[in-house]
Amino acid sequence: MLNMDFSQRLALPYDPERWQPSPAAGVWRYPLERESAESGHVTSLVRFEPGAAFPEHLHPLGEEFWVLEGTFSDDNGDYTAGCYVRHPPGSRHRAFSRQGCVIFVKLNQFSADDLDYVALRDEDGLWLTGDHGYRRLPLHKHDGVSTSLLEFADGGRFPPCCYRHGLEILVLSGCLLEGPRRFGPLAWLRFPPQTVPVLEASGHTRLWVRTGHLKPAPCAA
Repeated sequence: MLNMDFSQRLALPYDPERWQPSPAAGVWRYPLERESAESGHVTSLVRFEPGAAFPEHLHPLGEEFWVLEGTFSDDNGDYTAGCYVRHPPGSRHRAFSRQGCVIFVKLNQFSADDLDYVALRDEDGLWLTGDHGYRRLPLHKHDGVSTSLLEFADGGRFPPCCYRHGLEILVLSGCLLEGPRRFGPLAWLRFPPQTVPVLEASGHTRLWVRTGHLKPAPCAA
């Protein structure tokens, strides 16, 4: 198991030395959370070299991904950088990339009744602009779990509130500050339930954000 104690606070800067080969040639993984080697709850970055493919596989409790670079493809079509996709529980597909790509992927973390297929692009979504120096693009919401993008045009404070059931952030671009610590692109942060983080975006920054999903926390192995 890797980082499966959800009561643990994590803040992991990107480290290019952490990439690991997968069972499929030309497909690399950068593990963030992992319940077991090839099944269960997984959060990771995945990199496909040009022409690489991963054989058909099942997602018992769903799969979602955000395309960071290049074009990711499967049986349903092609997804370019800036696409958010959800495949519901029980779905299966073959994954590949003709030109290469990098995706942020979460496996087997859906509620059993979360059955909608979702595919949207950030440029086609309905961005919401508030009074706090950032705009938000809702990506998905189900049973108290909310996923969205936050974009700070010129820096600003991350929403200052208590995250009763946890908070997870992937820095897509720019820089996120927590006190003296700086987190650049592909840094991953996870805060346990009841956390009130003090975070600041520095300059133009984009974040993938999830709230409400760290309940109940499993015991550490």
